[in-house]
Amino acid sequence: MTTGRTLVAICCLVAVLAVPAAAWVKKNPFGSSTPLPDSLRGGVYHIAPWSPVLPNFERLQPVGFIYTYSLNVPTRDYEEGMPGVTDRIEWFAIDYEGDFWIEKPGKYRFNLISDDGSRLTIDAKVIIDNDGIHPTTAMGGSAELAGGNHRIRVSYFQGPGSALALVLEVAPPGQEFRVFDLRDFRPRAVARAAAPDDARPHVRRDPEFHGSAALTGYELAAFEAMAVQPQPHAFEFRSAAYRFPDSDASSRYVLAFELPGTALAATPAGSGKRKLRAVLLALVRDAGGQVVQKVSEDFSPEVTETQLAALRAATLSYAHPIALAAGHYTVATVALDRETGRASTGAFEIDNPERKGLALSSLVLTQRFEPARSTGDTDDADPLRFHGQRIVPAIDASLPANAQPFVYFVAYPSRLNNATPKVGVEFLLGGKVVASQTADVPPPDATGAAAMTIEGIPKPGNYQIEITMIQGGESVEQSIRYSIAAR
Repeated sequence: MTTGRTLVAICCLVAVLAVPAAAWVKKNPFGSSTPLPDSLRGGVYHIAPWSPVLPNFERLQPVGFIYTYSLNVPTRDYEEGMPGVTDRIEWFAIDYEGDFWIEKPGKYRFNLISDDGSRLTIDAKVIIDNDGIHPTTAMGGSAELAGGNHRIRVSYFQGPGSALALVLEVAPPGQEFRVFDLRDFRPRAVARAAAPDDARPHVRRDPEFHGSAALTGYELAAFEAMAVQPQPHAFEFRSAAYRFPDSDASSRYVLAFELPGTALAATPAGSGKRKLRAVLLALVRDAGGQVVQKVSEDFSPEVTETQLAALRAATLSYAHPIALAAGHYTVATVALDRETGRASTGAFEIDNPERKGLALSSLVLTQRFEPARSTGDTDDADPLRFHGQRIVPAIDASLPANAQPFVYFVAYPSRLNNATPKVGVEFLLGGKVVASQTADVPPPDATGAAAMTIEGIPKPGNYQIEITMIQGGESVEQSIRYSIAAR
């Protein structure tokens, strides 16, 4: 960014502070806050002034959503605003996502043109990275796309004035570049009828999903199991939510699932292998009953007889982070065995208050530690990552004999309190304190979080661990129970 542009940006920032932002934004001729069928859905986010790159969207809460079939905003004066964004002309970001269908497999070329930063991701792979504060800049990339459904994501942010732009172009195999439009990438009627249910881009929409979320085929089967009355419970299945209140107005949560390996049927898959298929789905509804978060996973491994025996003896676990604003939520969960159609459901409530001062996360009983696998942009958003490893929660707190229990949690000292924060731990057996210890909270990271683990007592019995963080005259508490079976 040149010196001249820096001076312009500072002047513009002062102007925005002096005049309500909405007064600067002209009426946009296109862009819709009304959901459009099979469109790109863009979450709109406010970002901090002088943010140099795209934010980590998983750690932010959207202030609204906009919808469009194409991204075609050539360079324009920033005072004209971004179509659909009505309350800011700078320091905002949009994260667009949608599904598209490829009829003709091959190499597809893309151009991403933006002012300021942008990134194109297809099927979780970054194709073009045009990030940073810069004038209108075009960057190209390509992807080999198989026939069928694909997921597209275009992330964009507008920094300081004086211009903005966002255009996505595509050149299918043997063709010239044109503006990418989702309406050009829909399955034909014949292809849609012949496609397996979990390959279709969208198979169900519902007003309770804010009119935007869609259920793919495998999710639809699980969603329909939720509607069965009475609620099915064909096998043991547990679900839970762990809270990590790392900001004043919102929190990260980890939604966790747990089911025994014996719950799933195994059918022959040829070559001496067996096939299993489990679908996990969680829907988070706000106080108005609308779905604000969706988490799902489709497990479909093919295993040998030896691997199947090991799987039968294990507990299958899955955990995924989400962000929630302060408020009250209900969570509906389901595990579906797609080989047999058997399902089990669950439900629980979340009260997510605003954070005030110091805070403690939920206490997470640890099933095991496993190497943390890099997953790209979501790495920093996963609060279960700990020193290069990932915590696998144990929702079932009844542990076998010889288990070594660990409890994981995150401390959030108050930034407004200069006193040294300390953590006190008490171990109770049968309601009586049998051990205690006190330690300083480790130095927090750049986000103000200090992750910690506590080793529990491994002897048989029913235990409670009470953890208290004290900083000056403030204190917060959390507790957890677990049991160790007799040898």
